[in-house]
Amino acid sequence: MEAQGPDGWVSISATKQRTLLATLLLYANRSVPAQQLYSELWPDRPQAKVSGLLAGCMWRLRSAIGDEEGLRLMTTAGGYQIAAQPGAVDLHVYQTLVAQGRARRAANDLAGAQDSFSRALEVWRGDALADVAATPSIMAEQARLEESRLAVVEARCGVELELGRHEEVLPELKLIVSQQPLRERLHGLLMTALYRCGQQAEALGVYRDLRGLLVDELGVEPSRPLRELQQRILLEDPALLTTALAPTAKAVAAQGRPAAPIANPRLLPAAPRIFVARDGELRRLTEQLVENDAVVSVHGVAGVGKTALALSAAHAVADHFGDGLVAIDMRGSTSMPLRSIEAMHQVCEAFGVAAASVLIGLDQALPRWPQELSGRRVLLVLDDVMTMRQVGPLLSAAPAGWSILLTGCAAVGAVDSRSHLLLGRLPESGAVDLLGRLVGADRVDADRAAAARLARLCEHTPLALRIAAGKLSARPDWRLADFAERLADAHARLDLLTHGEASLRDRLAACRARLMRGNDAAGLRALELLGALDLPMVTEMDLVMLLDSAPAAAHLIAERLVDVGLLESLELGRYLVPASVRLLARETQSDPAMARAAVQRVVDYYVDAVRGCCSADSIAPPPRSCMPGRRDRSAWYRAHRTTLSELSLRDHTDTLHKAVDDLRHALLAGK
Repeated sequence: MEAQGPDGWVSISATKQRTLLATLLLYANRSVPAQQLYSELWPDRPQAKVSGLLAGCMWRLRSAIGDEEGLRLMTTAGGYQIAAQPGAVDLHVYQTLVAQGRARRAANDLAGAQDSFSRALEVWRGDALADVAATPSIMAEQARLEESRLAVVEARCGVELELGRHEEVLPELKLIVSQQPLRERLHGLLMTALYRCGQQAEALGVYRDLRGLLVDELGVEPSRPLRELQQRILLEDPALLTTALAPTAKAVAAQGRPAAPIANPRLLPAAPRIFVARDGELRRLTEQLVENDAVVSVHGVAGVGKTALALSAAHAVADHFGDGLVAIDMRGSTSMPLRSIEAMHQVCEAFGVAAASVLIGLDQALPRWPQELSGRRVLLVLDDVMTMRQVGPLLSAAPAGWSILLTGCAAVGAVDSRSHLLLGRLPESGAVDLLGRLVGADRVDADRAAAARLARLCEHTPLALRIAAGKLSARPDWRLADFAERLADAHARLDLLTHGEASLRDRLAACRARLMRGNDAAGLRALELLGALDLPMVTEMDLVMLLDSAPAAAHLIAERLVDVGLLESLELGRYLVPASVRLLARETQSDPAMARAAVQRVVDYYVDAVRGCCSADSIAPPPRSCMPGRRDRSAWYRAHRTTLSELSLRDHTDTLHKAVDDLRHALLAGK
């Protein structure tokens, strides 16, 4: 706090006087009630005891600033007021320049806006009100002014980028981001500046660091605009290089000059460097994609390698699509899935044409493909699709000549004449081969038994195998057998299958979160109970007993778990429950008593089934069950032997174990 008196600028030495002057200046040209000043300056003392102190403080402040006659510090009815001429308070000068800069920016006067914002920031000489006591009003104003300063810094840097001065503003942005590690707009500006300077990897690193900080500190993902910016950088969106010095196609068209769309955007992420044991699937997919107006869906459980297959296929057929290759992350497994209209805007931006839409309500619009994109040979990859509803508007009336490839846990788009490919796990030989390619063939060949065991513990899924290989590559002294032994500990497996930003637990948790966002209480309960049951394979009747529900309801619940990527559908009415999913389910168990009762219902069901096999009178299966009659008991026992063995360990009454022994004796006796 400084004031300009007859002899120039002077400091106000007394703390109370500085606080009083600052408070009056915040309300310049307005009367401040004495009651408010009492509470600001003497918050812990009764008003009756400080009324005289306020008058004395005001008299000394007038003397300090050379206003003994009270021409500027005036007494009003019930309070005090300071008179300030325009330009007399630096805060007012700053606010005027900021308003001027925003008006110039709105008028597209970028150079003028940059000048106004820069002069506004030059008014600052450090933290606002730094030597003033922290009263409630002062602290609130300090927070407001700091937020305003940062907003102006962002606005000025944004204008600098629009003017093409990314190299000049880059050092400043790096410094400010280091000082404001959670401010997302600054990170977005830094990412843009880095990308325009040819530093794509560094730009993506800024996003990765911010995301890690937000997730660790606050438990949230970056905002949608920042996620979209990261996606555009990954896809090398040419529009990101556009500045005010290089108008966009839309701006050129607005000026009455025709703008041709980009002839052939190549916006595909790189194909995986190591890709094995998918020759059949890759061949089938490429054959389907090169057909006219093909729509192909690749679906399967989480972590099975759908995106890797899709990108490999897209690059394999790239020569067939001379007019463009575009990939869009639909973010179906995240909390902020991309809407169809947003996806269309990204695609149209890549071609330099304006997206269209059709209003169907006051606040809702359906995307509509621009006519100029029709008749082009384009491959569009929509990765991580959540449901058909998310992409339906994009698929209906898609431009002629386009092929569309979708990936997701659910069989999205697999309707009518459209093709779909259910992607399974790698065969054991392929899983071991992938390990060898990732960690070194010599290392795998030295202990192929350990490599095979490691592959089985990773359930032959590429995601888990790549995570395990990443850890082993970073620790070349680790033996495969030792690491496999650690993975065999179910309690530690999900912790071990984490490397860098890749985490099997996080991927499965994202699938579970889809149930939560859909308020699917039945699905969440089923997942929890499947973890307690802990069977690698369940039948629909197992689910009926576990959930205590009707068969139709159990079937629908199981299919929803398939669609979010947590179960694998085998033949009709049979489902594979991955070990990693069961581990995650047990981590989130909320009601152990309910789980025990549910498991016991399944045990009791199999006790009855086994006893039915042993009974000479049981010729036909009992109602509401898949229990065998006496004639089919041998085949039934062979089909359910693993399940019976697993459930015997969960039956604390030992009833099932005894019933199974009786059945074995009956089968041996040939009864």
